[in-house]
Formats: sequence, structure tokens, C-alpha cells
Amino acid sequence: MHPGRKRTIIINRRFRTVDGMLEVCHPEVFTRQPFALIEAFLLLTQESGVRGFRGNTVRLIRANLKLIDGAFRKDIRCRSLFMEIMKSRSGQTRALRKMDAYGVLGAYLPAFGKIVGQMQHDLFHVYTVDAHLLFVVRNLRRMDIPEHDDELPECSVLMQALFKKHRLYLAALFHDVAKGRGGDHSTLGERDALRFCRSHDLSDYDAKFVAWLVKTHLLMSWVAQRQDISDPEIIGHFASQVGDQERLDNLYLLTVADMRGTSPKVWNDWKGKLLSDLYHETSRALRRGKGQPLQVEDK
Repeated sequence: MHPGRKRTIIINRRFRTVDGMLEVCHPEVFTRQPFALIEAFLLLTQESGVRGFRGNTVRLIRANLKLIDGAFRKDIRCRSLFMEIMKSRSGQTRALRKMDAYGVLGAYLPAFGKIVGQMQHDLFHVYTVDAHLLFVVRNLRRMDIPEHDDELPECSVLMQALFKKHRLYLAALFHDVAKGRGGDHSTLGERDALRFCRSHDLSDYDAKFVAWLVKTHLLMSWVAQRQDISDPEIIGHFASQVGDQERLDNLYLLTVADMRGTSPKVWNDWKGKLLSDLYHETSRALRRGKGQPLQVEDK
């Protein structure tokens, strides 16, 4: 390669990389094909060696946020591209964080847009709501990467064997999305999650599965820390609330990721042990038939 010459790789008609940085092929890309505002971030998860966006492309993304309107959100191409990001095997956290930083995530998910930059005035949360949600997604992603198995061995085993991981990532993205609106944020977030999932072609079962995780995301932490988990009646009641092993596995992982994404001071070995003990005792109770499978017709 000639000294000083930039290495350009054409990806498709809309994007190319220049020295490892993603760039639009022409300045009218987004106005001509608005779905490219989502596609750009999907490419971060698909193209190896891409380090980020060139400055001109970042400016164009921000200048065209107005294109993300009701029609854009209903466009099947946009919905499909976003779900591909949520199902990506690598680069998902980076893509979502850049979508947040450049305003795309808040524009595409209006409920998320309402909590961007919102502080949480309590003793536990040290991050803004949007940063916390993305930290939780990131924590789940780390559980799925074998090189991080030593951090949380039990959770890593569960996460790497998990069925339909994208449901858990969606629950992480929505679990606190209704903070600050007034009312029970878990119930309000449940409605937001259900609406989103149904509009993004998840099955009725999967949509309700995600919504259930959002609604109950505080339950396991509360039971583990506030109730006597050596009491069989407490375990039996919790097992009946959870219903089955699949929901227990997902709720356990979400709870751990949530607590670890709240503040460096919130998580400790004692809390981890309480949650692990509750998880194992509940698993045993479910094997004895204490649960109740989730019914598609529930709601």
C-alpha cells in the first residue's frame, strides 16, 4: 500500500470502511434510504475490524434523526435490522451504546428516549437510567463470553446455554425504561416491552415472556434479601410466582446483571450467595412440581 493512502473497503451501496472506520458512500444515504440509520449500527456487529464511525458519518446520523418518525418505526426493514442487533453474537453492547450516544436509540424507542440522561435520586443507582440499562445488557453479554467465565462461573454456564438470549437482552433494555413517569415502573415497563415485542414479530409467548421479566425484575432480589429463604413456604411461594425453570434461569441472570449494573458498591459476595441459594432452592422446588408454566393466554 502506498504510504499515506487510506485503505477503503466497500461493504454495500450505502457503506464502506476507511482505515477501519465506517463511512457512508454518499451524503444522501440516510435521506434516500432511512433504514440505513439502523443498518449502520448493525454493521458494527457484523464487520470484523470496524472500530467505529468516521466523523462525517456521525454528523450525518445526528443531522437525520428527524427521519426516525412513526413511519420509520413501523417499517419492517427497520424493525428487522434492530432485532438483528439484539440477536447479534458480538458487538451488541458497542452498537447499542453508540446508538444511545448519537440519539438513534432514543429516537427509535420513544420510551427509552424519555430516560436518556435521567438521574436516579436514590442510594443505590449511580448512573443515569439509560447508562444503567446498557450496563445491564453489557453484564449479560459478558456472561456469554467464555473468556469472562471466572467472573461469575455459575451465571456464565447458564447464560451460554440459554435459549433465545435476545429475549433477556430485550428485558434488560426495558426493565427500568418507565422510571420517572409516576406509578409502578415495573408495570409501566411491562406494557412498553409487550408493545415493542409484538410490533417486532416476536411470538405471543416470547412477547409475554419478555414482559414478565420486566414486570418481575425486582422480585428475586427482594425475596433473597428480605425474606427467610430457608423457609420451605417462602421457597414454594416464590416457585409458584416464577412458574418454571426457564423463567427462573432468565430472572436469575437478569437480577445479577441488574444489581451489578447499579453501582460498584451494590454487588458483593454475600448478595451473590443469597441469590444463588434462592436459585438452587427454587430449582429443587420446581422439580417437585411447585411451579406453574406460563400460559400464552395469560394477561
